[in-house]
Amino acid sequence: MVTLKDIAEKAGVSSMTVSRVMNGKTGAVSQETSERIKKIAQEMGYVPNSSARALASRSSRLITALLQEYDEDRNPLEDSYTSCFLGELALQIKKEGYDLMLHYVKDYSEITYSLKSWNVAGAVFIGMFDESIRKLQENNHIPLIFTDSYSSVRSITNVGIDDYRGGELAAEYFLENGHRNVAFYGPEALDNGVVMHRLRGFISVLRKAGISLAQENFINLGVQDLGEELVRLCSGDNPVTGIFTTADNCAYQIYSEAYRKGLSIPKDLSVIGFDDLSMSELVTPPLTTVRQDIKKKALVTCELLMKNIREPDSPAENIVLNVELSRRKSVRKL
Repeated sequence: MVTLKDIAEKAGVSSMTVSRVMNGKTGAVSQETSERIKKIAQEMGYVPNSSARALASRSSRLITALLQEYDEDRNPLEDSYTSCFLGELALQIKKEGYDLMLHYVKDYSEITYSLKSWNVAGAVFIGMFDESIRKLQENNHIPLIFTDSYSSVRSITNVGIDDYRGGELAAEYFLENGHRNVAFYGPEALDNGVVMHRLRGFISVLRKAGISLAQENFINLGVQDLGEELVRLCSGDNPVTGIFTTADNCAYQIYSEAYRKGLSIPKDLSVIGFDDLSMSELVTPPLTTVRQDIKKKALVTCELLMKNIREPDSPAENIVLNVELSRRKSVRKL
C-alpha cells in the first residue's frame, strides 16, 4: 500500500506537507506544490487512511453526493434547494444503513479520484455533469444516480421533474389573471439544462396565446443592478406586470430589490417562482410558485440507488416527477 512517505519522497517534500495536502489543509502549501502532490498521489494509487478499513473488508457503507464546482469562492450549500435535497437524501440513505458524504468537485479527474479513494458503495450526482457522464460510466463500476440531468447519454439512471410543464403552469397562471406583458429572470439558459426546459415551457404557452417574450424582458441572474431593471420593466406605456423566475431564491431577490426601489408586489409586479421552498410561504406576500416534491425526489433517488446496489445489472431508468402550481398571494388579477 502506498504511504504518505512514498509520496513525499517522490515529490521531494516532507511527509507532513503531503499529509496537509491530502487532508485539505493547504494554507501553508503553494498551489503548485499542492497540485503536484495530488497528481503524484493519484499516479501512485494512494488511498486515504479514512477508507482503508472499507477497502480491507471489500465493502463500504458510504454513499457520496457530488456537486459540480462552478465558483470556488461560493458555498454550494447557500442554495436552499440544494441544501433541502441533500438533507432529505441523507435522511433516506441513513434509513438504509448508509452514510452520506458530500464532495464538491471541479472536473472529471477529481470525481474519479473521490469515488475510488473512498471506496463508496454508490454516488449521486447533483446537477448536470454532462461532459463527463460517458467517461464516468466506463471507468467506475458502482451505481451512479443522476438528478436533473438532460444528458444525451441514454444509459443512465436519472431522477428529475417535468421542468417544461413547470414553465407552462407559470405562463398559464399569468394569462389566467390577465398578464400579457411578462418577463423572465434567471441564470443563463444552457442548451439542455433545467433552466432551458422551464423557459421553453413558459414561452410555448405565451406563443400559443399570440404573445412574444421580448428580448429586453429577459433578465440575466448576473445583472449588475436588479432593482434598476425592475424599475425599467415596470415603467413606460406598456409596463411588464408579471415576472417568472427559475427558482424561489431568485424570487426572493426580486422581493428584496422591489422593496428597495419602492415597488409593490403584486400591485406593481406579480411574481411566480419555482421549487416551493419552505420560505416561500413565509415571505410577504406569500409566493406563488411551481412546486416540486423535493422529499419525494430524494426518496426515489435513494430507492433507485439501493436497487442498483443490490442488483448491479438493473436497467437504466429515467424518472420524471410531476410538478404543480402553489397559488398564493404574489400574483394579482388584472
